[in-house]
Amino acid sequence: MQRLKSGEETFLDLGCCFGQEIRRLVQDGVPDAHLYGADLRPEFFDLGYKLFRDKETLKAKFMAADIFDPSSPLVELEGKIDIIYAGSFLHLFNYEQQVAVCKRIVGLLKGKKGSLVLGRQAGNAEAGERAHRTNAAQSMFRHNEESFRKMWAEVGEATGTKWKVDVELFAPSEGWGRRTALNGPDGRAVRFSVWRE
Repeated sequence: MQRLKSGEETFLDLGCCFGQEIRRLVQDGVPDAHLYGADLRPEFFDLGYKLFRDKETLKAKFMAADIFDPSSPLVELEGKIDIIYAGSFLHLFNYEQQVAVCKRIVGLLKGKKGSLVLGRQAGNAEAGERAHRTNAAQSMFRHNEESFRKMWAEVGEATGTKWKVDVELFAPSEGWGRRTALNGPDGRAVRFSVWRE
């Protein structure tokens, strides 16, 4: 928060949906001119403006983009982002896709020490592929702490970068409701911060 309040650092919310995280930052005093949101579904942006009634005042930029498309609008942000938030995003993909997404994230971040990726996602006590909730043709990889660290070591090796990984696996709270049942008794929540060294 303090880094963003300076108004000098940039922030990208990947899979931003309505942009509620961006609006929370603005509410907490972060200048909105260097805030970006990206989602595959642009209709979420209009719904966010309607929900928060701020189309005329919010200066954050939203872009419809596919993280796997190297020519998507995300190309204009390559090497320009200080902090990326990936909340409930990485777990949508299988392991190989998550590695590809993380490599793209490395390309979006500034190439300096302290560039940061943070977020949360569903995980599992036993890491591995699980059935996708909405796409039967694809699996979703659920991490534990060990597998998440291993993935970032692999990403670092592939991109010639080094990362300090802080990751916490914990039992989901009652608020997870239906999601807990979908994840089974070994379902866990994951919080992470990944810092460029």
